[in-house]
Amino acid sequence: MRRRGLLLTFLIYLVIIVALVGCNALDSVLKDGSSKGPLAQILDRTQNNYTDDISDATPVIAEQQQGESTIKLYFADKEGRYLIEINRTIPRTLSLAKETVCQWLMGPRGEMADIYPAVDPRTALRSINIKNGVAIVDLSGEFLQPYSNVHPETTLYGLVNTLCQFPTVEIVKIRIEGHDINTYQGISLDNLRFRADLIGGSTGPGVEQPEPEPEPGTKSPSSINLFD
Repeated sequence: MRRRGLLLTFLIYLVIIVALVGCNALDSVLKDGSSKGPLAQILDRTQNNYTDDISDATPVIAEQQQGESTIKLYFADKEGRYLIEINRTIPRTLSLAKETVCQWLMGPRGEMADIYPAVDPRTALRSINIKNGVAIVDLSGEFLQPYSNVHPETTLYGLVNTLCQFPTVEIVKIRIEGHDINTYQGISLDNLRFRADLIGGSTGPGVEQPEPEPEPGTKSPSSINLFD
């Protein structure tokens, strides 16, 4: 009986010693950065693979629509009697006609010497719709005010010629603050078409065809506008 007790005690001590030695050995492997044992190699390989995956990742970047459009704008000459045709390059947009009118309202940007705004720069575009060859332009009330020494015909056909450059536009109709008007400073607004006789200078051709503008209250792919 005593011999069994001694044997059991010996086995218990042996298990404790083996356990302690095994834990110390594992701890040594994990702490020793220079260890090349199997466990250390496995852990090191796993960590390196994870780091490489992160460093090689490419960020996802959404690119905006790129490209440019060349448009024609008709401004006033020094005396305000004739139109000067200039070319302007602008970022591409799905509503080219709308942006073209906005660019005309902004006035010259130093493209040529002795060219001047044909309209009061405070004038704002409220809406524009193109259907069956007719462009209906709704402007703010400042459009009706005489501007500098610019003749009424120069202002009026500066807008008309700017829009009629597009193959989809033959006639321009003008509204002010949502209301139809029949005359502009004594000039009839019936059948407003492109007038070449008022052009006194030019920088050359180059224009794209705009997307048709939808009727108010309708939705279509062409109604998507980057400038809204």
